[in-house]
Amino acid sequence: MYSLVVALHVVSLLFCAGPLLALALVPGELSPLAVQRLSRVASFGLLGILLTGIAAVAMTGPAFVHTGWFRVSVVLFVIIGGLTGWLRRLTRKPGSGNTVRTLAWTITLALAVVVYLMEGKPF
Repeated sequence: MYSLVVALHVVSLLFCAGPLLALALVPGELSPLAVQRLSRVASFGLLGILLTGIAAVAMTGPAFVHTGWFRVSVVLFVIIGGLTGWLRRLTRKPGSGNTVRTLAWTITLALAVVVYLMEGKPF
């Protein structure tokens, strides 16, 4: 069961990071509908990461909760959530393409750091 939860955790990451990377890479202005849809999918992916992460922690008990890499990951996740909310608000403003792109890159980088922390467990 734990392997299934971890697999769903990774799939949720793809649903979060994929649309954000698309927003970061597309040049010029996207249609408002496309930008809002991509940011909504990223938000659902983030929710999936949260739910599967809670399930994984519930299954493993306090094994990782006290480690530094886990705590930094949780703090980054909260920051990513706030930035994603800000991104969704920006998608409703016309002419915010450059800010949306920069924010999408920032969130993608933060997600990459969390992936490193979760896989590398450096401290």
